[in-house]
Amino acid sequence: MKSLLVFATLVAVPAFCQTAPAPAPVRKPVAKTATKTTAKPAPATTPLVIPKDATPNPDGTYSWADKAGKKWIFSKTPFGISRVEDTGERTTLASAPAGDAVKATVAGEKVLFERQSPFGTSKWEKNKADLTDEDRAILAAQPTTAKKPE
Repeated sequence: MKSLLVFATLVAVPAFCQTAPAPAPVRKPVAKTATKTTAKPAPATTPLVIPKDATPNPDGTYSWADKAGKKWIFSKTPFGISRVEDTGERTTLASAPAGDAVKATVAGEKVLFERQSPFGTSKWEKNKADLTDEDRAILAAQPTTAKKPE
């Protein structure tokens, strides 16, 4: 009997408490106004090109001076042509002294090289027969000490 009473309460009470759903609001159609927007299209940009009278530099860049006398440096990148104003403050790796930050050590028939980098010490070795002119310049620029091979 109790279970019948509980069942009737659970079924009947929510049925009496329900209210009628609210009617959906009626929307009136909105009249479209005939306003024109005068949006100008974005100006088309022309891709940057290296001028024909630019002089090539040994490092693969091009130097050029415009009509106003401003000097520019053009270079080819994977994303297209890049243009930078030439301020004369450029430093290249070729102008840096050879072996400035590289330590070379002779170990038998091999030369061990070490260089400090932002990611730690970078080490590599080469056979004496495989040394390039740059490697020989690094080796000649510093006192070498023979290291016993391990």
